[in-house]
Amino acid sequence: MNWEDRYAPRDEPGRTLRTLTHDDIPAAVALAQSVGWQHGEAEWARILSWSPEGCFLIEEEGRGPIGTVSTTLYGSALGWIGMVVVAPDRQRQGLGRQLMRAAIDYLITRDTERIMLAATEAGLPLYRSIGFREAGVFERWEGRASTYLGPRARPLRREDVDAVLRLDTVLFGTRRRHILVRLLDEFPDLAWVDRQRGEVEGYLLARRTRTGVYLGPWMAWSTASAERLLRVALEAVQGQQVALNIPAHNVRATMLARNHNLKRVRDTVCMIYGEAPLPRPEPLAELSITGLATG
Repeated sequence: MNWEDRYAPRDEPGRTLRTLTHDDIPAAVALAQSVGWQHGEAEWARILSWSPEGCFLIEEEGRGPIGTVSTTLYGSALGWIGMVVVAPDRQRQGLGRQLMRAAIDYLITRDTERIMLAATEAGLPLYRSIGFREAGVFERWEGRASTYLGPRARPLRREDVDAVLRLDTVLFGTRRRHILVRLLDEFPDLAWVDRQRGEVEGYLLARRTRTGVYLGPWMAWSTASAERLLRVALEAVQGQQVALNIPAHNVRATMLARNHNLKRVRDTVCMIYGEAPLPRPEPLAELSITGLATG
């Protein structure tokens, strides 16, 4: 039995599970939009660049893709599952489970220590039944960017990159150079660093999306550093719609978001697979994650 046979839905011979490629991106975007998600081609291209062999789809003969899933690897320390989408008229047929099983097996074969994801309310029953448990909550905050008085950080320059990468490894708890470098290459004008006494205290990267500007990752040692970064970012995108996903335990981040006129709009559950221990980053240093699809 080959790999595709093992994971293809048994009762639908006209369906095939395979690796997702760049040629599939337009169909994946359309599929996501069919369930109300706003991910565009740039988001999918970014995810594929981070894990070109770890994204999968199920396609149906005569129709094309009807389900997708992605994985993002952080070495062997962490694997993040995202973009779990099944066409509305093909849901409740076991396709989500098939996609999740493919993603989990892909990560297990790479000796991934922890497998995590962000779950919507609709996905919670499936993820629990597969073996995921709750590990926290991400709060979605949104609003219109305005400028505020006070000290600011400055734009991130090329000579800052190595120091930022070193700081991020300490604060995040594992290396993710491939993630940060890709964001810096795509959005060099949406990157800021806070240096105090010659040392990097924090940084904030942002990116343009179909609906505005997403702020994250946002990492800083202190509340003061975090606020200097947020001020410069909001000033740079003044008047535009901004969004970020804050770990609910980070009271620094929620306080700053509220003080800068952002509103909490919804929550998403963070989950981890099996009995793996939770990651141990600096608890208040991660103020906004890179994204729900990638952690």
